Amino acid sequence: MLVGRARECAAIGALVARARGGASGAVVVVGEAGIGKSTLLLQAREAAGSGVQVLATAGAEPERDLPFAGLAQLLRPLLGHLDALPAVQADALAQALALRPGGTGEAPARAGERFVISAATLGLISRAAEERPLLLLVDDLHHLDRPSVDAILFTARRLLTDAVAVVLATRPGAAVGELVADLDRLEVGGLSREECDALVVSRGLSATQAERLHAVSEGNPLAALEMVRTPDLLARDLGEIPVPRLIEEAFTGRLGSLPPLARTALTVAALAGDVDLTTLGRACATAGSDLAHLADAEQAELVDLGLDRVRFRHPLMQASLVQATAPPLRRQLHRIIADALPTGDLDRRAQHLSAATIGPDGEAAAVLDAATASAARRRAYAVASQWGERAAHASEDPEERTRRLALAGEHAWLGGLADRALEIFGEAVAGAPTGPARRRALALRGVVGARCGSLVEARALLLEASGPVAADDPDLAVVLLAEAVYLCVYLCDGAGARTVVARLDALRETATAPRSRLLGDLAAGIGRLMTGDGEAGATQMRRAVAAAGTGDLIDDPRWRGWLLLPPIWLRDSGDSRALVDAVVLDARERAALGTLPFLLFHAARDDATTDRWTSAEGAYREAIALARESGQRTDEAISRAGLAWLLARRGCEDEMRAESKEAERQCVRSRLNFGRAWLRFAAGDLAAGLGRYEEAVEHFRAQQSLVRRFRVVDADLSPAPELVECLVRVGDLDGARAEASAFALLADTKGQPWSRARAHRALALAGVTPDARFAAALVEHAHSPDAYERARTQLAFGAHLRRTRRRSEAREHLREALTTFDRLAAAPWAAQASAELAATGERVQRRAPGAEQPLTPQELQVARLLGEGRTTREAAAALFLSPKTVEYHLRHAYIKLGISSRAELAARLSEDAELRAPAG
Repeated sequence: MLVGRARECAAIGALVARARGGASGAVVVVGEAGIGKSTLLLQAREAAGSGVQVLATAGAEPERDLPFAGLAQLLRPLLGHLDALPAVQADALAQALALRPGGTGEAPARAGERFVISAATLGLISRAAEERPLLLLVDDLHHLDRPSVDAILFTARRLLTDAVAVVLATRPGAAVGELVADLDRLEVGGLSREECDALVVSRGLSATQAERLHAVSEGNPLAALEMVRTPDLLARDLGEIPVPRLIEEAFTGRLGSLPPLARTALTVAALAGDVDLTTLGRACATAGSDLAHLADAEQAELVDLGLDRVRFRHPLMQASLVQATAPPLRRQLHRIIADALPTGDLDRRAQHLSAATIGPDGEAAAVLDAATASAARRRAYAVASQWGERAAHASEDPEERTRRLALAGEHAWLGGLADRALEIFGEAVAGAPTGPARRRALALRGVVGARCGSLVEARALLLEASGPVAADDPDLAVVLLAEAVYLCVYLCDGAGARTVVARLDALRETATAPRSRLLGDLAAGIGRLMTGDGEAGATQMRRAVAAAGTGDLIDDPRWRGWLLLPPIWLRDSGDSRALVDAVVLDARERAALGTLPFLLFHAARDDATTDRWTSAEGAYREAIALARESGQRTDEAISRAGLAWLLARRGCEDEMRAESKEAERQCVRSRLNFGRAWLRFAAGDLAAGLGRYEEAVEHFRAQQSLVRRFRVVDADLSPAPELVECLVRVGDLDGARAEASAFALLADTKGQPWSRARAHRALALAGVTPDARFAAALVEHAHSPDAYERARTQLAFGAHLRRTRRRSEAREHLREALTTFDRLAAAPWAAQASAELAATGERVQRRAPGAEQPLTPQELQVARLLGEGRTTREAAAALFLSPKTVEYHLRHAYIKLGISSRAELAARLSEDAELRAPAG
């Protein structure tokens, strides 16, 4: 047993025991340098036993820029299972680990490609865990290369019922701190005085020395042991020196006793990192030493010499030596190491050449360019960005420097480093007053800003970039303006949308690429819909949907998401609805997690306007999780707003308010006024459903004020029909009639069935020919898939019929409304429908709360994919889960549905609206 670590050993032991029992778990061991994290991991390895397979990797500062170095070390024992993965994942992981050659040239800009490797890592680990339990040990996570960190954390978050225990060790305050904030933490502190005494009991210290040792080391085991072996350090007045610095001083003191040639060889080894002894020997010889002198360092217990590697006893020893070396000598030795490396070791050559270079250097820039392209082909975008930035700073030509910076920013974006990407784009723009490279940087900065930065700034950048581009490349200008239109939507800026649509109209005839013309039509149609020109906008969007059948737009992963917009904006039952599930499924099969948050948000919004609310909730929650993981703050914020609205209609007050609070914070930060308008609508819906009508009026009025301030006149964003009902409830009939009349004009302008249905209901509620208006509303509802809105009309119509003593007619509408609200789990509205039905004299028999067990969003996703004929592994790959987790959710779905086979599940697909995909 380790001294003073019984609690930590027990916690890790419990995690391993869970893995033996078939359950997953992950913990982050957090403690300062020297506190004993590595020893804890070693103890876990030894305690795991022969029945558990241990996979281990450790970060090392010199290796931090080597793509997937940590992941390759971790997965090496499992690579025999590689061919069991889906082909896309197997090929991507093999290329990432340099097991297979990648493509040639620069990688195309596809947000989220890095997640293919993460999904493959999850698949490989879950596959191996089917044979025996796994223990994953990752030491010094903060020194691991970023692509490896992403893949490991992605996997740790998605293991549920797999026999896998994950233990990650890092220092407090490290750069990875935010990345692991959602995982369980195990804090490791200093030893007590008694424990510290037990640690150094054989060193013969006096009581005074032992007391001072504990006080100065703060119970840090490594600091205590190093101070014991360095008596002069223990005797000094150390003041307020931090413990890690104290350890470094102890190591530096031991380095001072080495002979000069041994010090030189050891410094070369510290800078070279994990290279073979042959390469290290060449570098040492050029530096004027040789490998034999490392024996002195081994004698001083600084390193261990293996058959083909040199290993430092502790990372701080290596770091101390590097820090103690004068910068000019460091650069000289880095150049020597670069020249000693084999020609094919491009990654390490780039690393050492960049460290050896100050200012412009053509040779270094060329090598860094090649390394950038290589890292990008392997989807190690974070590393590609770092090397691309260094290549830019080594460039002599300003235009070339800007080009390289723009590419480095793009790679940072693809690597999930959105904030860093915006900084690099800003540097590129500032350094180049003119030229195509500057225009590209402007455009990219706008596109990235739209997903994760300031929406106002992003739109300004897109508009600025599109102007100079229009003359030379009108197709690109159309794409940039299309993005700007959707930013106007998110900003709720009607005036801005009109301006951008006018620019799009002027460019449309000069664009020649089918994709650009399609995007232009979709964007201009949306702009017209939100600014009151509904008929023209709808016509333009339908024309684009029809043209999309050529395949040009559908086959391009960067723009496929635009095909989800027509069914949401038109809210009809047209052919475009069939594209929604197909687009999302295609993104899943490509493991395109970077594009999925945008797609899932729109798919969720589409489901929320049909009778598939559980699907909508699942898509919203998945979009939030993936957007948070990939740094896409805009998609996270708007998805939270959509989820809050759905929860409001279901009457989940506490959860809705918590979601709204976070969504409001994010929307204010990004100026996402569209989301803020949704949140006010949601607050009104919640209050109205719970019978708090005066409160609902306040929320709906606030929403109207917000939307009018931004000059948006889209009927679908207006809460007027809901406001009319609440005004009637509080006795303001004149106000209700005025709102209903104004909304009817707005709905007629838009000319869509969904808007007209709500307008007829509002007029009926306000007392304008109620029977005829309610009947007209139901006719319009037949052309829209929105079950909730139809049920709201049926509830209002039934209540009107009951009040006018037509109870038999009322019951028919109220029964249908109750059935729909129950199916949607819209509890407040089901309660209202039930009360109205009871008031007609009908005895209402409803299932007791909790008697029905609806599928969770995750169970629903699993059931749908398996019911459509996919295998467990195919479903797992599509949902970025392990097969064991898929089976876990399937078992629960079977129990809730009362079935026991895939055949029965397939049969239910044709019966249950939530289970079946949209028509087509």
